[in-house]
Order: sequence, then C-alpha cells, then structure tokens
Amino acid sequence: MKRKDITTGRVRSAAAGAATAPDNDQLRFPADLTYNGGAVVRVAEAHPIFLLPNGKCPIATCWGDPEGFLRDLNTSEFIHITDQYVGATANNRYPVGKHTLMSYTPTAKTHPLTDNDMISIVHTVASATGQTGYAHIYHVFLPPGQDECFMAGGGPCYSPDVLATFAFCGYHSSVDFTDIGHVLYSVEPFQNVGGCSVRPGTPNGQLVDSTNNTLSHEQFETITDPDGSAWFNFTSVALRFAEIGDECSFFVVLPTSPTTFSAFFDPTVSTIGNHPYAVQPEYANNEHACGSNP
Repeated sequence: MKRKDITTGRVRSAAAGAATAPDNDQLRFPADLTYNGGAVVRVAEAHPIFLLPNGKCPIATCWGDPEGFLRDLNTSEFIHITDQYVGATANNRYPVGKHTLMSYTPTAKTHPLTDNDMISIVHTVASATGQTGYAHIYHVFLPPGQDECFMAGGGPCYSPDVLATFAFCGYHSSVDFTDIGHVLYSVEPFQNVGGCSVRPGTPNGQLVDSTNNTLSHEQFETITDPDGSAWFNFTSVALRFAEIGDECSFFVVLPTSPTTFSAFFDPTVSTIGNHPYAVQPEYANNEHACGSNP
C-alpha cells in the first residue's frame, strides 16, 4: 500500500525521458518498473518503533524478531535486488539502529489509530534522535488487537475484525515536518491474522514469518520508491502503479476445516543472511521476474 495514492486518489504520469534499468536484450516487459524521477534510498539505517499496550508486549511474543530479520536482510544477497534501482552496489547499506519502545493506551475498535497518530509517533522519535532524511527509515510496529486507519471516521483500514473497512496489512510513506524535515516511515500492524498471515508450515512459524513478510515488502518499497515518485510500474494496465513488492505478493487458498477455506500469503522460503525465512520475492527489472536473489 502507498499512502499517498489511497488518500488522494491521484494519478501519476511517467516523467519525460524516464529511464529503466539497463538490460542487455533491449526489450521492454510489461511488468518492468519505470523510473519516474523521484528520490531513492541508497544508504539508510532502519529504526524499529514498537508500540507497547500499557507498557506490556514483549517483542518476541508480539512480533518475533523483526530486528534480527532486518540485520540478516542487510547482509544478504536478497537486498542487492535494489542495486539496479538505486545505483549502488556496496554491501551493508541498510543497517539496523537502536529500537524504541513506546508505551501507549490501546484504542477501541470504534476509534482506531490513524495515520496522523503514526506521524506523531514518528515525529516524537525522530525529534529525539535527530535522525531524519533519506538516510533513515522508521518502522512502526502495532501490537495484536490494535486497528489503524488512514483517516479518522473510517476509510481504508487495517481492521481484521471489521471486514467492511479491512483494506491493507501495512504501508510506507514519507512526511515533511517544519522543524525536523523529511522523514521516511512504514507501518506494520500485527500480521498473524486472517488476510495478512503467511501460509502454515513456514520455517519460523506464522507469527515470525508473517511479520517479516510484510516488513520485507515495506523495506524494499521504501528503498526504491520512498515518496511514491521513483520506481513503480507504468507500462501494464493491470499492474499500473505497482511497486517492487506489489508485483510479487502471491496468495494461496488452503482448507482450514473440512468445509472452509482461507487465503494466505504464499512467500518463498530461502536463506537470507544466515537463516531461513519465508518472505515474498521482489521484482527485478534485470531478470524480468520476481526473485529472492539478484
């Protein structure tokens, strides 16, 4: 999900002379991403922010180990899929900084948190650290049971218990503050719920791999399209405006009882860093395909 497209409904056009990644066969493929002139993230430190309901929610119990995943991702071959989009090839470009634990009072389902609340949280942390701009990415993790919407009073939401408004599992965005400048952030609600979880039987269990699957998606898209103006699909009607992760987010329908079926994310199991993970692949222009390695 890209916040700006959902909240404004705007239509974007390709910049004049927009370039694609170099390709030896000189062919264009309808799924390839197009560069639209915006900024990309060549080097950045990730800053996890964990919201603790009334100060209680152990990271391992509520989310697994997202920091460990980000560290493994930073040292992996997988992250180098971004090289072709950001124009950098060095290793260890996306390290993990210190996390923030933030106590808060959970809100009722009838009054979910909003994107403005996320922006306020990011501002509080970024102001304290003094780390802003394109060299820093803030990931806000919401605990189990906490709903969040783009706007107050309804609209697209993470609301697995209110299906009428349930529209996303996570998103990334950016914001300009008058006092501290430009800040990149993503929001990762609790993923081990119907509609957001990965299929059963993954290497680390559904809690861990569901968290990491969405986190990986948002990390890659923040790197390649931080402001919604850099790399996304502009050549295929079916995939128009899809980013690097959107094109490779696959699903599978499995039986959950003798008479019921449920949809799950269908990630790829691969070694990232030194550990096995089940996370979705990402789109590579130079391969014209979804892949877990460049």
